[in-house]
Amino acid sequence: MCDTMLVLGSLTRDGRSYFAKNSDREPNEAQYLTRVEAATHAPDARVRATYIDLPQVGRTHACLGSRPWWIWGFEHGVNEHGLTIGNEAVWSRLPAGAGPNLLGMDLLRLTLERACDADEGLEVLTGLIEAHGQGGAAALTREMVYHNAFLLADGRTGWVVESAGRHWVAKRVTGWATISNVYSIGSDYDRISDRAEAFATAQGWHEAGTPFDWARAYTDTTRANLPSCRARLAMSRAKVEGLPKGEIGLGEMIEVLRDHGDAADWSPGGDGQACVCMHGVRADLGSETAASMIVALPAQPDAPREIWASLASPCLSGFIPLWLDCDLPHDWTQPEEITDPDQWWDIERLQRLIEPDYISHASALRAQFNGMIHKARAELALAQNADSATRNVITQRTARAYREIVDAALQDHADRPQSPDARGPYLADLNRAIPRTTRSVREALALHPSHP
Repeated sequence: MCDTMLVLGSLTRDGRSYFAKNSDREPNEAQYLTRVEAATHAPDARVRATYIDLPQVGRTHACLGSRPWWIWGFEHGVNEHGLTIGNEAVWSRLPAGAGPNLLGMDLLRLTLERACDADEGLEVLTGLIEAHGQGGAAALTREMVYHNAFLLADGRTGWVVESAGRHWVAKRVTGWATISNVYSIGSDYDRISDRAEAFATAQGWHEAGTPFDWARAYTDTTRANLPSCRARLAMSRAKVEGLPKGEIGLGEMIEVLRDHGDAADWSPGGDGQACVCMHGVRADLGSETAASMIVALPAQPDAPREIWASLASPCLSGFIPLWLDCDLPHDWTQPEEITDPDQWWDIERLQRLIEPDYISHASALRAQFNGMIHKARAELALAQNADSATRNVITQRTARAYREIVDAALQDHADRPQSPDARGPYLADLNRAIPRTTRSVREALALHPSHP
Protein backbone atom coordinates (compact mmCIF):
# COMPACT_ATOMS: atom_id res chain seq x y z
CA MET A 1 0.00 0.00 0.00
CA CYS A 2 1.36 3.42 -0.91
CA ASP A 3 0.43 6.90 -2.12
CA THR A 4 2.52 8.90 -4.58
CA MET A 5 2.00 12.39 -5.95
CA LEU A 6 3.60 14.97 -8.21
CA VAL A 7 3.04 18.72 -8.59
CA LEU A 8 4.82 20.24 -11.58
CA GLY A 9 6.76 23.49 -11.30
CA SER A 10 4.09 25.58 -13.02
CA LEU A 11 1.96 25.23 -9.86
CA THR A 12 4.61 25.63 -7.14
CA ARG A 13 5.96 28.60 -5.22
CA ASP A 14 9.58 28.27 -6.37
CA GLY A 15 9.14 26.76 -9.85
CA ARG A 16 10.49 23.38 -8.81
CA SER A 17 8.43 20.23 -9.30
CA TYR A 18 7.61 18.37 -6.08
CA PHE A 19 7.45 14.59 -5.94
CA ALA A 20 6.18 12.96 -2.73
CA LYS A 21 5.48 9.42 -1.58
CA ASN A 22 4.41 7.46 1.49
CA SER A 23 5.65 3.86 1.35
CA ASP A 24 3.20 1.62 3.20
CA ARG A 25 4.48 -1.84 4.09
CA GLU A 26 4.15 -4.61 6.68
CA PRO A 27 4.34 -2.97 10.14
CA ASN A 28 7.49 -4.87 11.18
CA GLU A 29 9.30 -4.30 7.87
CA ALA A 30 12.11 -1.82 8.46
CA GLN A 31 13.11 0.43 5.57
CA TYR A 32 16.53 2.00 5.04
CA LEU A 33 18.15 4.63 2.85
CA THR A 34 20.57 3.23 0.27
CA ARG A 35 22.90 5.06 -2.11
CA VAL A 36 24.26 3.36 -5.22
CA GLU A 37 27.27 4.83 -7.01
CA ALA A 38 27.48 5.24 -10.79
CA ALA A 39 29.39 2.40 -12.43
CA THR A 40 30.53 0.91 -15.72
CA HIS A 41 30.02 -2.80 -16.42
CA ALA A 42 31.57 -5.46 -18.64
CA PRO A 43 29.64 -6.51 -21.76
CA ASP A 44 28.70 -9.89 -20.25
CA ALA A 45 27.84 -8.55 -16.78
CA ARG A 46 24.61 -9.49 -15.05
CA VAL A 47 22.75 -7.84 -12.17
CA ARG A 48 21.03 -9.69 -9.34
CA ALA A 49 17.67 -8.28 -8.24
CA THR A 50 15.63 -9.66 -5.32
CA TYR A 51 14.89 -13.03 -6.94
CA ILE A 52 16.39 -13.17 -10.43
CA ASP A 53 19.39 -11.93 -12.36
CA LEU A 54 19.29 -10.28 -15.78
CA PRO A 55 21.75 -8.74 -18.25
CA GLN A 56 23.41 -5.57 -16.98
CA VAL A 57 23.80 -2.44 -19.12
CA GLY A 58 27.17 -0.85 -19.84
CA ARG A 59 26.68 2.20 -17.61
CA THR A 60 24.47 2.70 -14.55
CA HIS A 61 23.66 6.02 -12.86
CA ALA A 62 24.12 6.95 -9.22
CA CYS A 63 20.89 6.90 -7.25
CA LEU A 64 19.49 7.14 -3.75
CA GLY A 65 16.44 5.24 -2.60
CA SER A 66 14.48 3.83 0.30
CA ARG A 67 14.66 0.05 0.47
CA PRO A 68 12.68 -2.51 2.49
CA TRP A 69 15.34 -4.32 4.47
CA TRP A 70 15.17 -7.67 2.64
CA ILE A 71 14.58 -6.39 -0.93
CA TRP A 72 17.11 -5.34 -3.59
CA GLY A 73 14.92 -2.65 -5.16
CA PHE A 74 13.58 0.71 -3.96
CA GLU A 75 10.12 1.86 -2.86
CA HIS A 76 11.01 5.36 -4.04
CA GLY A 77 14.19 7.08 -5.15
CA VAL A 78 15.99 9.62 -7.29
CA ASN A 79 19.06 9.42 -9.51
CA GLU A 80 21.94 11.77 -10.30
CA HIS A 81 20.07 13.27 -13.29
CA GLY A 82 16.90 14.02 -11.33
CA LEU A 83 14.72 11.14 -12.46
CA THR A 84 12.49 10.30 -9.50
CA ILE A 85 10.12 7.31 -9.23
CA GLY A 86 7.65 5.80 -6.78
CA ASN A 87 5.67 2.59 -7.22
CA GLU A 88 2.32 1.22 -6.04
CA ALA A 89 0.88 -2.26 -5.67
CA VAL A 90 -2.19 -2.75 -7.89
CA TRP A 91 -4.41 -5.76 -8.45
CA SER A 92 -5.73 -6.93 -11.79
CA ARG A 93 -8.12 -9.52 -13.13
CA LEU A 94 -4.95 -10.96 -14.64
CA PRO A 95 -3.44 -12.97 -11.76
CA ALA A 96 -0.05 -11.73 -10.59
CA GLY A 97 2.77 -14.24 -10.92
CA ALA A 98 3.89 -15.90 -7.68
CA GLY A 99 7.09 -17.37 -9.14
CA PRO A 100 10.44 -15.57 -8.80
CA ASN A 101 10.57 -12.52 -11.08
CA LEU A 102 11.14 -8.77 -10.89
CA LEU A 103 9.32 -7.04 -8.05
CA GLY A 104 7.95 -3.57 -8.67
CA MET A 105 10.70 -2.21 -6.42
CA ASP A 106 13.29 -3.96 -8.60
CA LEU A 107 11.80 -2.44 -11.76
CA LEU A 108 11.96 0.99 -10.10
CA ARG A 109 15.63 0.73 -9.14
CA LEU A 110 16.64 -0.71 -12.51
CA THR A 111 14.95 2.24 -14.23
CA LEU A 112 16.69 4.78 -11.98
CA GLU A 113 20.04 3.16 -12.75
CA ARG A 114 19.44 3.14 -16.52
CA ALA A 115 17.47 6.28 -17.48
CA CYS A 116 18.23 10.01 -17.30
CA ASP A 117 14.77 11.59 -17.31
CA ALA A 118 11.07 10.75 -17.17
CA ASP A 119 10.67 10.24 -20.93
CA GLU A 120 13.63 7.86 -21.10
CA GLY A 121 12.45 6.27 -17.88
CA LEU A 122 9.13 5.43 -19.51
CA GLU A 123 10.95 3.61 -22.31
CA VAL A 124 13.28 1.74 -19.95
CA LEU A 125 10.53 0.77 -17.49
CA THR A 126 8.05 -0.45 -20.09
CA GLY A 127 10.84 -2.26 -21.94
CA LEU A 128 11.70 -4.15 -18.74
CA ILE A 129 8.02 -4.98 -18.14
CA GLU A 130 7.60 -6.32 -21.67
CA ALA A 131 10.87 -8.27 -21.62
CA HIS A 132 10.70 -9.79 -18.14
CA GLY A 133 7.22 -9.30 -16.76
CA GLN A 134 6.85 -8.93 -13.00
CA GLY A 135 6.02 -11.05 -9.99
CA GLY A 136 7.33 -12.86 -6.95
CA ALA A 137 6.44 -12.74 -3.28
CA ALA A 138 6.26 -9.05 -2.34
CA ALA A 139 6.00 -9.58 1.43
CA LEU A 140 8.24 -11.49 3.79
CA THR A 141 5.76 -12.89 6.31
CA ARG A 142 2.55 -12.97 4.26
CA GLU A 143 1.33 -14.31 0.96
CA MET A 144 1.19 -11.23 -1.27
CA VAL A 145 1.72 -10.83 -5.00
CA TYR A 146 0.67 -7.91 -7.14
CA HIS A 147 1.20 -5.90 -10.29
CA ASN A 148 2.58 -2.35 -10.18
CA ALA A 149 1.85 1.26 -11.00
CA PHE A 150 4.54 3.94 -11.12
CA LEU A 151 4.88 7.71 -11.06
CA LEU A 152 7.98 9.00 -12.89
CA ALA A 153 9.09 12.62 -12.61
CA ASP A 154 11.89 15.02 -13.43
CA GLY A 155 12.04 18.80 -13.23
CA ARG A 156 10.03 19.24 -16.43
CA THR A 157 7.47 16.46 -16.84
CA GLY A 158 6.06 13.26 -15.41
CA TRP A 159 4.35 9.99 -16.35
CA VAL A 160 1.85 7.71 -14.63
CA VAL A 161 2.44 4.09 -15.70
CA GLU A 162 0.10 1.23 -14.77
CA SER A 163 0.78 -2.40 -15.57
CA ALA A 164 -0.62 -5.93 -15.47
CA GLY A 165 1.83 -8.71 -16.28
CA ARG A 166 3.61 -7.56 -19.44
CA HIS A 167 0.82 -5.16 -20.42
CA TRP A 168 0.99 -1.47 -19.55
CA VAL A 169 -0.58 1.93 -20.11
CA ALA A 170 0.87 5.42 -19.58
CA LYS A 171 -0.45 8.95 -19.16
CA ARG A 172 1.62 12.13 -19.17
CA VAL A 173 1.17 14.34 -16.10
CA THR A 174 -0.28 17.80 -16.72
CA GLY A 175 -0.18 20.06 -13.69
CA TRP A 176 -0.38 17.44 -10.96
CA ALA A 177 -1.17 13.79 -10.37
CA THR A 178 -1.65 11.34 -7.51
CA ILE A 179 -1.71 7.55 -7.62
CA SER A 180 -2.60 4.85 -5.09
CA ASN A 181 -3.19 1.09 -4.97
CA VAL A 182 -5.84 1.07 -7.66
CA TYR A 183 -5.81 1.58 -11.42
CA SER A 184 -6.70 5.17 -12.30
CA ILE A 185 -6.05 5.52 -16.05
CA GLY A 186 -9.23 5.11 -18.06
CA SER A 187 -9.55 5.98 -21.74
CA ASP A 188 -7.38 9.10 -21.35
CA TYR A 189 -4.02 7.38 -21.83
CA ASP A 190 -1.21 8.64 -24.08
CA ARG A 191 0.66 5.36 -24.58
CA ILE A 192 -0.36 1.70 -24.35
CA SER A 193 1.40 -1.62 -24.95
CA ASP A 194 0.68 -3.36 -28.22
CA ARG A 195 -1.57 -6.16 -26.98
CA ALA A 196 -3.16 -4.67 -23.85
CA GLU A 197 -6.52 -3.99 -25.49
CA ALA A 198 -6.57 -7.18 -27.56
CA PHE A 199 -5.78 -9.28 -24.50
CA ALA A 200 -8.56 -7.66 -22.45
CA THR A 201 -11.00 -8.17 -25.32
CA ALA A 202 -10.08 -11.85 -25.62
CA GLN A 203 -10.69 -12.30 -21.88
CA GLY A 204 -14.14 -10.73 -22.15
CA TRP A 205 -13.15 -7.68 -20.10
CA HIS A 206 -13.68 -5.22 -22.96
CA GLU A 207 -16.23 -5.00 -25.75
CA ALA A 208 -14.57 -4.69 -29.15
CA GLY A 209 -15.43 -1.55 -31.07
CA THR A 210 -15.96 0.60 -27.96
CA PRO A 211 -13.47 3.05 -26.41
CA PHE A 212 -10.94 1.11 -24.38
CA ASP A 213 -10.89 1.91 -20.65
CA TRP A 214 -7.80 0.42 -18.99
CA ALA A 215 -9.03 0.67 -15.39
CA ARG A 216 -12.45 -0.74 -16.19
CA ALA A 217 -10.95 -3.64 -18.12
CA TYR A 218 -8.12 -4.66 -15.80
CA THR A 219 -9.25 -3.81 -12.23
CA ASP A 220 -9.91 -6.77 -9.94
CA THR A 221 -13.21 -5.60 -8.44
CA THR A 222 -13.33 -8.54 -6.02
CA ARG A 223 -10.48 -7.24 -3.83
CA ALA A 224 -11.60 -6.71 -0.22
CA ASN A 225 -9.28 -3.70 0.14
CA LEU A 226 -10.51 -1.97 -3.03
CA PRO A 227 -12.74 0.51 -1.11
CA SER A 228 -9.87 1.67 1.14
CA CYS A 229 -7.54 1.98 -1.87
CA ARG A 230 -10.09 4.11 -3.68
CA ALA A 231 -10.64 6.17 -0.53
CA ARG A 232 -6.94 6.99 -0.27
CA LEU A 233 -6.77 7.95 -3.94
CA ALA A 234 -9.76 10.25 -3.44
CA MET A 235 -8.16 11.70 -0.29
CA SER A 236 -4.82 12.47 -1.95
CA ARG A 237 -6.53 13.92 -5.02
CA ALA A 238 -8.75 16.18 -2.93
CA LYS A 239 -5.82 17.30 -0.79
CA VAL A 240 -3.55 18.17 -3.75
CA GLU A 241 -6.37 19.73 -5.75
CA GLY A 242 -7.17 21.97 -2.78
CA LEU A 243 -3.64 23.31 -2.42
CA PRO A 244 -3.25 26.99 -3.42
CA LYS A 245 -1.80 26.92 -6.92
CA GLY A 246 1.38 28.94 -7.21
CA GLU A 247 1.95 28.60 -3.45
CA ILE A 248 2.80 24.89 -3.18
CA GLY A 249 6.12 23.94 -1.61
CA LEU A 250 7.76 21.56 0.83
CA GLY A 251 5.49 22.39 3.76
CA GLU A 252 2.34 21.73 1.77
CA MET A 253 3.64 18.40 0.49
CA ILE A 254 4.55 17.32 4.03
CA GLU A 255 1.00 18.04 5.13
CA VAL A 256 -0.40 15.95 2.28
CA LEU A 257 1.72 12.99 3.38
CA ARG A 258 0.55 13.44 6.99
CA ASP A 259 -3.13 13.53 6.06
CA HIS A 260 -5.71 11.52 8.03
CA GLY A 261 -8.79 13.31 6.70
CA ASP A 262 -10.93 16.03 8.23
CA ALA A 263 -11.52 14.67 11.77
CA ALA A 264 -9.85 16.98 14.31
CA ASP A 265 -9.74 14.21 16.94
CA TRP A 266 -8.41 11.46 14.66
CA SER A 267 -6.42 8.65 16.27
CA PRO A 268 -5.25 5.23 15.00
CA GLY A 269 -8.18 2.88 14.68
CA GLY A 270 -10.40 1.08 12.21
CA ASP A 271 -10.02 3.65 9.39
CA GLY A 272 -6.21 3.67 9.36
CA GLN A 273 -5.95 1.82 6.05
CA ALA A 274 -8.01 4.50 4.27
CA CYS A 275 -5.64 7.37 5.19
CA VAL A 276 -2.72 8.73 3.17
CA CYS A 277 -0.69 8.58 6.41
CA MET A 278 -1.45 4.92 7.05
CA HIS A 279 -1.58 3.23 10.43
CA GLY A 280 -1.95 -0.52 10.89
CA VAL A 281 -4.92 -2.20 12.55
CA ARG A 282 -3.95 -5.90 12.54
CA ALA A 283 -0.53 -7.52 12.73
CA ASP A 284 -1.40 -10.13 10.10
CA LEU A 285 -3.27 -7.87 7.68
CA GLY A 286 -2.85 -4.41 6.22
CA SER A 287 0.05 -1.97 6.22
CA GLU A 288 1.44 1.16 7.82
CA THR A 289 3.60 3.94 6.44
CA ALA A 290 7.21 2.81 6.78
CA ALA A 291 9.06 5.67 5.07
CA SER A 292 8.40 8.84 3.09
CA MET A 293 10.28 10.97 0.60
CA ILE A 294 9.79 14.39 -0.97
CA VAL A 295 12.05 15.52 -3.83
CA ALA A 296 12.25 19.12 -5.05
CA LEU A 297 13.16 18.90 -8.73
CA PRO A 298 14.49 22.03 -10.49
CA ALA A 299 13.96 22.39 -14.22
CA GLN A 300 17.70 22.99 -14.72
CA PRO A 301 19.34 19.59 -15.26
CA ASP A 302 22.60 20.57 -13.51
CA ALA A 303 21.00 21.99 -10.33
CA PRO A 304 21.12 19.94 -7.07
CA ARG A 305 18.03 17.87 -6.27
CA GLU A 306 16.87 18.49 -2.73
CA ILE A 307 15.63 15.30 -1.09
CA TRP A 308 13.67 15.19 2.18
CA ALA A 309 13.35 11.78 3.84
CA SER A 310 11.30 10.57 6.78
CA LEU A 311 11.09 7.27 8.68
CA ALA A 312 7.92 5.49 9.89
CA SER A 313 4.58 7.39 9.85
CA PRO A 314 5.18 11.03 8.82
CA CYS A 315 2.59 12.34 11.31
CA LEU A 316 4.92 11.16 14.10
CA SER A 317 8.21 11.88 12.38
CA GLY A 318 10.22 14.59 10.68
CA PHE A 319 12.00 15.07 7.35
CA ILE A 320 15.74 15.58 6.97
CA PRO A 321 17.44 17.09 3.88
CA LEU A 322 19.64 14.90 1.67
CA TRP A 323 21.57 15.14 -1.58
CA LEU A 324 23.15 12.48 -3.74
CA ASP A 325 26.62 13.95 -3.25
CA CYS A 326 26.40 14.01 0.56
CA ASP A 327 26.88 11.31 3.18
CA LEU A 328 23.82 9.44 4.42
CA PRO A 329 23.33 9.52 8.20
CA HIS A 330 24.79 6.20 9.33
CA ASP A 331 21.82 5.22 11.50
CA TRP A 332 19.41 5.74 8.57
CA THR A 333 21.15 2.98 6.60
CA GLN A 334 20.78 -0.76 7.15
CA PRO A 335 22.78 -1.92 10.19
CA GLU A 336 25.36 -4.63 9.81
CA GLU A 337 24.48 -6.21 13.14
CA ILE A 338 21.70 -5.95 15.70
CA THR A 339 23.88 -3.86 18.03
CA ASP A 340 24.45 -1.11 15.44
CA PRO A 341 22.46 2.17 15.62
CA ASP A 342 19.12 1.88 13.83
CA GLN A 343 17.02 5.04 13.58
CA TRP A 344 14.13 3.25 11.85
CA TRP A 345 13.51 0.96 14.79
CA ASP A 346 14.03 3.81 17.27
CA ILE A 347 11.29 5.96 15.72
CA GLU A 348 9.07 2.90 15.21
CA ARG A 349 9.36 2.03 18.92
CA LEU A 350 8.44 5.60 19.78
CA GLN A 351 5.44 5.49 17.44
CA ARG A 352 4.17 2.35 19.20
CA LEU A 353 4.44 4.07 22.58
CA ILE A 354 2.52 7.14 21.42
CA GLU A 355 -0.24 5.63 19.24
CA PRO A 356 -2.49 4.46 22.13
CA ASP A 357 -2.44 8.06 23.46
CA TYR A 358 -2.20 9.70 20.05
CA ILE A 359 -4.48 12.67 20.73
CA SER A 360 -2.57 13.58 23.89
CA HIS A 361 0.98 13.34 22.56
CA ALA A 362 1.19 13.38 18.74
CA SER A 363 0.89 17.12 18.21
CA ALA A 364 3.70 17.95 20.67
CA LEU A 365 6.10 15.51 19.01
CA ARG A 366 5.14 16.77 15.56
CA ALA A 367 5.80 20.35 16.69
CA GLN A 368 9.35 19.42 17.68
CA PHE A 369 9.98 17.82 14.31
CA ASN A 370 8.45 20.84 12.54
CA GLY A 371 10.87 23.08 14.42
CA MET A 372 13.75 20.88 13.26
CA ILE A 373 12.54 21.10 9.63
CA HIS A 374 12.12 24.88 9.88
CA LYS A 375 15.68 25.27 11.17
CA ALA A 376 17.09 23.12 8.37
CA ARG A 377 15.18 25.13 5.75
CA ALA A 378 16.48 28.38 7.26
CA GLU A 379 20.05 27.08 7.05
CA LEU A 380 19.50 26.11 3.42
CA ALA A 381 18.10 29.55 2.61
CA LEU A 382 21.23 31.15 4.03
CA ALA A 383 23.47 28.71 2.16
CA GLN A 384 22.03 29.03 -1.35
CA ASN A 385 24.29 27.51 -4.01
CA ALA A 386 26.30 25.89 -1.21
CA ASP A 387 28.87 23.24 -2.08
CA SER A 388 28.42 19.61 -1.12
CA ALA A 389 30.53 19.96 2.02
CA THR A 390 28.26 22.69 3.39
CA ARG A 391 25.13 20.76 2.47
CA ASN A 392 26.58 17.67 4.14
CA VAL A 393 27.00 19.60 7.38
CA ILE A 394 23.32 20.58 7.27
CA THR A 395 22.29 16.97 6.61
CA GLN A 396 24.31 15.58 9.51
CA ARG A 397 23.26 18.37 11.88
CA THR A 398 19.58 17.80 11.09
CA ALA A 399 19.94 14.02 11.48
CA ARG A 400 21.55 14.63 14.86
CA ALA A 401 18.64 16.88 15.91
CA TYR A 402 16.21 14.18 14.75
CA ARG A 403 18.06 11.61 16.85
CA GLU A 404 17.97 13.87 19.92
CA ILE A 405 14.21 14.40 19.58
CA VAL A 406 13.58 10.67 19.30
CA ASP A 407 15.91 9.73 22.17
CA ALA A 408 14.36 12.29 24.52
CA ALA A 409 10.82 11.24 23.60
CA LEU A 410 11.64 7.55 24.07
CA GLN A 411 12.98 8.30 27.53
CA ASP A 412 9.95 10.43 28.35
CA HIS A 413 7.39 7.83 27.22
CA ALA A 414 9.15 4.64 28.30
CA ASP A 415 7.82 4.68 31.87
CA ARG A 416 4.43 6.26 31.22
CA PRO A 417 1.38 4.03 31.65
CA GLN A 418 -0.34 3.51 28.31
CA SER A 419 -4.03 3.82 27.64
CA PRO A 420 -5.84 0.84 26.11
CA ASP A 421 -5.27 0.70 22.35
CA ALA A 422 -8.45 0.91 20.26
CA ARG A 423 -6.93 -1.76 18.00
CA GLY A 424 -6.87 -4.37 20.74
CA PRO A 425 -3.84 -6.72 20.68
CA TYR A 426 -2.33 -5.13 17.54
CA LEU A 427 0.79 -3.62 19.13
CA ALA A 428 1.42 -6.59 21.41
CA ASP A 429 1.19 -8.93 18.42
CA LEU A 430 3.67 -6.80 16.48
CA ASN A 431 6.14 -6.61 19.31
CA ARG A 432 6.15 -10.38 19.75
CA ALA A 433 7.19 -10.83 16.11
CA ILE A 434 9.93 -8.21 15.61
CA PRO A 435 12.52 -9.63 13.17
CA ARG A 436 16.23 -8.99 12.88
CA THR A 437 16.54 -6.61 9.92
CA THR A 438 20.31 -6.46 9.60
CA ARG A 439 22.43 -6.65 6.50
CA SER A 440 23.79 -10.03 7.54
CA VAL A 441 20.28 -11.52 7.76
CA ARG A 442 19.38 -10.01 4.39
CA GLU A 443 22.48 -11.53 2.81
CA ALA A 444 21.56 -14.93 4.24
CA LEU A 445 18.09 -14.68 2.72
CA ALA A 446 19.56 -13.73 -0.65
CA LEU A 447 21.34 -17.08 -0.78
CA HIS A 448 17.95 -18.69 -1.37
CA PRO A 449 16.35 -17.23 -4.53
CA SER A 450 13.03 -18.99 -3.87
CA HIS A 451 12.62 -17.22 -0.52
CA PRO A 452 10.18 -16.42 0.86
